[in-house]
Amino acid sequence: MRAEAAYWLALIYTSGLKLSVLKPIVQQWFLMEGRPLVELFNRSATELSVHFNISAADAEKILHAANHHADQLRRIDRWHAQGITVLPLSHPQYPTRLLNTLPPQRQPLLLWAKGNLKLLVEPMVTVLGDPEAEAAEIDGLKTLIAELAAEGIGVVSGYGKGLDRIAFEAALELPNGQSVAILPLGLNAFSKLTHKLDAPIADGKTVLVSPFEPDTEYKEPFSAARNLLVDSLAMVLLVPAVDSLAKERAVAALERGMPVLVGNNDTPANRELIAAGAFLMTDPGEVIEMVQQAVIDTAIQSQLAQKPAAEPLPPSEMLNETDDFALHTDAINPLPPDETLDILSSAGSVPTSLREKLMALEKKANERKGE
Repeated sequence: MRAEAAYWLALIYTSGLKLSVLKPIVQQWFLMEGRPLVELFNRSATELSVHFNISAADAEKILHAANHHADQLRRIDRWHAQGITVLPLSHPQYPTRLLNTLPPQRQPLLLWAKGNLKLLVEPMVTVLGDPEAEAAEIDGLKTLIAELAAEGIGVVSGYGKGLDRIAFEAALELPNGQSVAILPLGLNAFSKLTHKLDAPIADGKTVLVSPFEPDTEYKEPFSAARNLLVDSLAMVLLVPAVDSLAKERAVAALERGMPVLVGNNDTPANRELIAAGAFLMTDPGEVIEMVQQAVIDTAIQSQLAQKPAAEPLPPSEMLNETDDFALHTDAINPLPPDETLDILSSAGSVPTSLREKLMALEKKANERKGE
């Protein structure tokens, strides 16, 4: 994986091509055609030009980037010594949820991570809201985070001020808590500002992630990129106390089809979000059920992405006047619980209660077989 990652770095940083040119090329090569990036450099300029419909000059730039492979290996080794792993799109621990929720043009080709990489596939929620939230709202949020943690559900945060960071830190304080922080600056630049998260990183309770090179300093526009990644990695967005930024992100999340829950307060902002499709956050069980449903939806998306396009129906099976909306009435046997669990696990970790329900069904099925 180290050598493959070096080819990604070489292509992105030394080819001289803009991301608007590179992204369609690598996404077609890796995501659509399933080929490792190294094979790209084994083609001729003519083959690349024809395959990707690019100019001969751009094809030559791609091939020339391979000359910088050794330099990129040395960069990877330096980052490794600092506890940093570079995750290209092809890395097995690149969070696949970003591929399912973000359009191709918004998917980062590279991420840098420091900490427990396994957390990148755990089910997560994100929390937004007023930095000046009342004490009762904060206490209620901490109780909710504890109940989610008991179900194996963590918190993904942008480490910003307000309920976002409160929820993140509440998860870290729990024995079974887990969290992800996505940062609007490089990981080394962040470590110059604080070492507060060093212990949770060492304990495997969190992972810091950045779409920027490790030494990149903070810039205001980076916050928007960070927020999009946070909201796309989360399975449910919680807004206990609405402020203007939380409202903006919640509306955008609803437009993308993401579940959003708002605090049980009768405020104009809450009413607007509910009118736009948000739900009232009245019970932790509702949040857990929504995360479970998101796990199922993600698994289905992953399965569909792996299947070839369906063949056209023969004329005899196409819609006709006697069909009831062409609904087939053939009986379809449900999947066994253990197979269902395998499919769900392929999209990431499965919340504890959902796993227990499936295992209970499996036990009952085995008992019936023994009767």
